[in-house]
Amino acid sequence: MRSSAQIAYEGLLTALSVVLLWIAAAVPAIGWGGCICAGVLPAVMISHRKVKAGVIIYISAALLSLILVPSKRYAVAYILFFGIYPLIKYAIEQFHNLPLEWLLKMLYAAVALAALWIILKMGLIVLGSKLSNQPVFILVFLFFVSFIIYDIIFSKMIALFIIFFKR
Repeated sequence: MRSSAQIAYEGLLTALSVVLLWIAAAVPAIGWGGCICAGVLPAVMISHRKVKAGVIIYISAALLSLILVPSKRYAVAYILFFGIYPLIKYAIEQFHNLPLEWLLKMLYAAVALAALWIILKMGLIVLGSKLSNQPVFILVFLFFVSFIIYDIIFSKMIALFIIFFKR
């Protein structure tokens, strides 16, 4: 059974995720940085092998962000990518086979990109005018390059969590 301190800690991480997503939507200068930071918070628990707590934080923040965050683009980005990625990354890296891990990560990125494409086509969110004028192959290439850079930086951040947040 979980302690009340553990439950409170999960609640604080969930609330902080939602606040970061709300600030990202309210303050354009913060935007994607706030969304990325919100997505890192479930990894705090996952880095200590508390996967169930990471899942609870992700699901709670995802549902609350759909209700509370004014710009749904950040809520959708959190749900499809930044919030769930720590869980997916953890599951993939349990294989301990680097080529397989990268193949699975790229497969996930392709699925996330396809879901984003469907959401864009449905008109639920829109690209900025500068992005919508670019050829699709350039956007896809930039997405995958950004994903690789994000994964590498994310791995370094998890290593820091493990070092700095030891009990």
